[in-house]
Amino acid sequence: MGLSSSFVLAFAVTVVLTLTLRPLALRLHLTDKPGGRKHHSGEIPLVGGIAMFIGIIVAATATVQTTGRWALLVPAALLVIAGAIDDRYNVGASARLVAQICAALIMMIGGGLYLRDIGDPFGTGRLGLGFLAIPVSVLVTLTVINAFNFVDGIDGLAASMALIALGSGALAAGLRAPALTVAAIAAILGFLLFNFPAFRNHRLRTFMGDAGSTLLGFLVVWFTLSICQGQDRSLSPVAALWFALMPLSDFFSCFVRRVARGKMPLHPGREHFHYVLMRAGLSGRQVLAVLVAFAVCYAAVGLIGARHKLPDWALFAPWITLLGLQHFIIRGLAVHLRHRRWRASKAAVVLAGSPVPVYFDGSQVTHREVA
Repeated sequence: MGLSSSFVLAFAVTVVLTLTLRPLALRLHLTDKPGGRKHHSGEIPLVGGIAMFIGIIVAATATVQTTGRWALLVPAALLVIAGAIDDRYNVGASARLVAQICAALIMMIGGGLYLRDIGDPFGTGRLGLGFLAIPVSVLVTLTVINAFNFVDGIDGLAASMALIALGSGALAAGLRAPALTVAAIAAILGFLLFNFPAFRNHRLRTFMGDAGSTLLGFLVVWFTLSICQGQDRSLSPVAALWFALMPLSDFFSCFVRRVARGKMPLHPGREHFHYVLMRAGLSGRQVLAVLVAFAVCYAAVGLIGARHKLPDWALFAPWITLLGLQHFIIRGLAVHLRHRRWRASKAAVVLAGSPVPVYFDGSQVTHREVA
C-alpha cells in the first residue's frame, strides 16, 4: 500500500472516530467547558487528538512496513494518554512535563532521533553537539511541543500551524518524506473538518485538547529530526526552523513576559498572539487568517532557502531577529487596528450625533481600549 492509501486511511479513520467518540466524551465529561478565558458556548468534546492519533496508528500499521514507526507511535501514545488525562482531570503542567520528557527520551534513545548538530547558523562551520546532544534535544522537543500547545487557543490555529510545518517539510524532503508524515497530514485534515471555522458544523464542533496539541508538536519534532539530521539529510536544521516560526515566537514571547512578571511560564494566560489580535477587535476567523498568513510567508522563506541552498547563517540571522520581534509586530498590528476602529467609531458618532461614542457593533468606546 502506498502513500495515497496511507492518506485516505488516516483521513477516514480520523473523521469516523471524531464522530463516534463525541457521545462517549460527553458521557465521560471529556469536554471543554466555557468560563474564564474560554468564551465558547456549551460543552465541546475533546476527542480530536485521540481521533487523529488512532487514525495515524491505523494508517501506520496497515501501510508502513518498517519497525521505525514505533519510535514515533510509542512516545506519541504516552503524550496522548497524558494529555487526555489532563483534559479530563486537569492534572497540571508538571505531570504533562514529565510525560513530555519521557516521550522525548523514548524517541531519542529508542529511535535514535536527536540533534547531532544544529547546522552552520554562525558561518563558522557545522556545529556538532557532542555530549550535549541528548539534553539539547530534550529541551528543543519540550519547546516545540509546548509551543503548539500554546497556540491551541482558537479554532483551527494549532492544526493549521502543524499542517503548514509538516506540509512544508514534506515539500522540502520530496520523495524522502516518511509515509507516517503523510498519515499525520491526512489526520490533521480530517480533524479540521470539525474545527476549522470556514467549514465546520457548529453542532459537530470538536476540540483536540492537550492530547491533540502535544501530539502535533511531537509530530513536528519527530518529522523535522528525521529529515534534517544525518549525512543524507534532506534539509538544513536552520531552514526547518522557519516552518515553525509562528508557534515558537508565540511561545518565546509568552515565556519571557510571564517570567518577567514572576509567573509560571507554562501556566495559562492571555499573552498569546491570538488574544492580542482579538482584543484589537478581530474575530476568530480574522485572527486565524492573519496568523496563518504569517506562518505561510515564513514557511515559504524556509522552502526558498532550502531550494536555493542558501547558507545557514543567511537564514538564521533573520529568523532569530523575527523570533524576538514577532511580539512587537503583532502588537503594532493590534494598535493599528484599535486606532482604525476608534476613528471609525468617531466618524459614526459625528454622523449620528450620539452623545456616547459607540462602535458600529453597538459597543461603547472606552479610553482604555485606545490607550
